[in-house]
Amino acid sequence: MMSEKTPASKELKGMSAVVTGAGSGLGRSVARGIAGAGANVAIIDINKEEAMQTCEIIKEEMPDISAVDVLCDVTNEADVEKAFATIKDCFGSLNIMVNAAGIAPAGALVDLPADKWRFALEVNLTGYFLMAKHAARLMIKQGVGGSIVNLSSKSGLEASKNNTPYNATKAGEIHMARGWAMELGQYGIRVNSVCPGNVFEGSKIWNPEYMRICAKKHGIKPEEVIPYYVNKTILKKEIKGQDVADAVVFLASDKSRMITGQTLVVDAGQVMVR
Repeated sequence: MMSEKTPASKELKGMSAVVTGAGSGLGRSVARGIAGAGANVAIIDINKEEAMQTCEIIKEEMPDISAVDVLCDVTNEADVEKAFATIKDCFGSLNIMVNAAGIAPAGALVDLPADKWRFALEVNLTGYFLMAKHAARLMIKQGVGGSIVNLSSKSGLEASKNNTPYNATKAGEIHMARGWAMELGQYGIRVNSVCPGNVFEGSKIWNPEYMRICAKKHGIKPEEVIPYYVNKTILKKEIKGQDVADAVVFLASDKSRMITGQTLVVDAGQVMVR
């Protein structure tokens, strides 16, 4: 597998993309992967400083790529509209939209606060809906097609314990993508989902608190959580952000021109053996 600093090819050269939640974690990995494949990229995040950091990384690694940071709360439609106006001004067009901003409030059903449930619905579903809505409007107006990718999770395919908001919203993201694929196919816009397994590097979801919750759930120590999950996969290897980015680049590229409404699982073979 290539390193994160070595792009595999330039199959997205001349295109422009937007990635949400790209200030850190998987969003940042996906943005770097898309830029490495040749596309200019808008880094959308609610954290301005982290979005700027991602832009700086891309510009340092790929000086020929245009990267712009855009402060945006994806749950606020006015913010989303302003973000797309900025993207249009910067790039002139949009070919690729990747929904990657997400949260994962964990906890047992009987203990989970309702506000955490509602916040997960807002970020993981409303945020995906609003970004796809305005990306699709722009792509339809352009008349040249495009690709929308929802970053879901293996938990959207098979539920995990003590994870009600995440299970529900990640399953919803997959089903939204399927419906959008049916709506937007007539415009040449393809819509697919990527379901990663457990990606630990740079993740805000896998924070110390979440690690402790998972450790308690499985009766292990927090430091044993990563080896525990890696061992649940067929390949017995830790999934990296680049692995997920490669899948997104494929679905955004012309190599997947006949693929829409589908779900690509990048989990080292965990879901199929659970």
